Amino acid sequence: MPNEIYHRSEWGNPKPEGWGDIYFDPAATNKLYNHSDYYENSDGTDKILRDIPNKASITLTPTAYSDGSINTVIPPYGLGSELITNGDFSDGLSNWTYSNVSLVDGGVNLNNVGLSGQNTYIKQTDGYVIGNTYKLELDVINTNGADLVLENANNTSIGTQTIGHKIVYFTQVNTNGITIKRLTGDTNVVIDNISVKEVQEADFDFSRGSSATRVNEKGLIEDVASGIPRIDYTTGFGSWLLEPQRTNYITYSEDFSQWTSENATATINNETSPDGTVNATKLTPTTSIQRQAIKLAQTQIGDVVISCFAKKGEYDVIQITDAMNGTYFVNFDLTNGAVGSSNTIAGEIEDYGNGWYRCIGKYNSTSSITSVRISITENSTDGRLVLFAGNGTDSLYIYGAQIEQGSYATSYIPTSGSAVTRAAETANNSGNADLFNDSEGVLYAEIAALADDQTFRQMSINGGTTNTIRIIYGTTSNQIRGFLQVGGSTKADLSYISSDITKNTKIAFKYKENDFALWVDGFEQDTDDNGITFSSGTLNSFDFNDNGAGGSPFYGKTKELAVFKEALTDAELESLTSRISFTEMATDLEYTVEWAYTTRHL
Repeated sequence: MPNEIYHRSEWGNPKPEGWGDIYFDPAATNKLYNHSDYYENSDGTDKILRDIPNKASITLTPTAYSDGSINTVIPPYGLGSELITNGDFSDGLSNWTYSNVSLVDGGVNLNNVGLSGQNTYIKQTDGYVIGNTYKLELDVINTNGADLVLENANNTSIGTQTIGHKIVYFTQVNTNGITIKRLTGDTNVVIDNISVKEVQEADFDFSRGSSATRVNEKGLIEDVASGIPRIDYTTGFGSWLLEPQRTNYITYSEDFSQWTSENATATINNETSPDGTVNATKLTPTTSIQRQAIKLAQTQIGDVVISCFAKKGEYDVIQITDAMNGTYFVNFDLTNGAVGSSNTIAGEIEDYGNGWYRCIGKYNSTSSITSVRISITENSTDGRLVLFAGNGTDSLYIYGAQIEQGSYATSYIPTSGSAVTRAAETANNSGNADLFNDSEGVLYAEIAALADDQTFRQMSINGGTTNTIRIIYGTTSNQIRGFLQVGGSTKADLSYISSDITKNTKIAFKYKENDFALWVDGFEQDTDDNGITFSSGTLNSFDFNDNGAGGSPFYGKTKELAVFKEALTDAELESLTSRISFTEMATDLEYTVEWAYTTRHL
């Protein structure tokens, strides 16, 4: 099989580093690439990789991640060439810039006796790039319990207080090369066998300055710590989830006993919720022939999305309304998982399994919402609230209410006594110049938008702010674009109107001089046969925004991403972007299918 992940890890059961070793190259099954802390979704990743041509230089799948990084599968984690010359000091102190050091048996002595730390150092300057990650190794031969630091990495400690082999990963922060020095202390340290190599990988730097929730592989909502990327399974398969900043203004999203009762009783911790614990609320109407609801004061204006998880009991219809004006409503059928009648508030419903649905109402008005109301109702011909008398026993269940400003709902944000904000997510700085071909190639992504909100959302291969290759969700409804700019001048701008960009879509943008093409779901949708590409050494990073500058970030779901260093053939592009994978089908069925057809004249 040309593409296959070989692994020996507890897939689907993320564990600390040491369990999640993966390697992609079938010829390197004895070599482990251990650059990620957590791994999951191996089945999905294995299936994805079976259909990717071997020509990919970068492949990202929802598999591996660490605190602050989304980890790619191709290329595997590795090290570049040696950057230190004469690291064993066999040629004395040649190639080194130094101060207050001397050669001793077995290495070099950084002697700080009677001197300030800034005057005791060794240094080499060539081959380092700001922002890149490097691996330093050295042997401590002798020490008086003193520490050496890397000046070029914000004085990162090397740990030379003890004798032995030391390994330090560091990020270069200046253009001064590598400087090993003593900061303070009237002591000396002897070191030898210094080695520095660049850590070569295509991992994305990830940032989110708050916790967030996701739906995990078991289909349960769970909290994810700040800085940890999210593989989300809301749709049943794993995807990287990137979202904008949003605030849940509902102060008690789960404790509905804090809401105002309107002829209904809220009994908390009465049912297993979508997070798998018994913390959902039973909502029971009273015997009065009145509105049977709970409400919470909340003032918002403009684009507002109101959502709540609900599960049927004896009753199976809930209504979300703006309590200021009862004519604004949307009903949800919890038996059939359908949106019922509505007025002014648009409705969506999402199946979360085990009978739970997320009921979403979208509201826009220049008038302020003053409070939100969740009502139990019954089906009616016009969809309005039906007043009825409960028996004090029959009920339904609710969980996780949310009000956020925006045109679409985002992942659930729990609150308990105050509004809570989930920070925006960023993912950028993947790859280097060796992994991109400036003259030709393909940018491929299997993605879904969070909404058809007609804003720019982009992912891009970049070489500065004026040289870029992009896949774009455009400002026209359901628009997909492939875009290439050289030196600030547009050389290709291809587009296609999809039926629904919120559904998983396979997109490939091929670029080559006078040969540009946009493929979507197995078909070539747009072409351009006139335009140049880039000069050698231009492209150097991949980012989930518009050329690395941070604007127009891609918010959405990513199931797969790949970069190819050559323009694939039409047959390869058709296979890559087709919605049906015959290889995957045959693998799932555990037998090989030979496809054939015949024609018959009738």
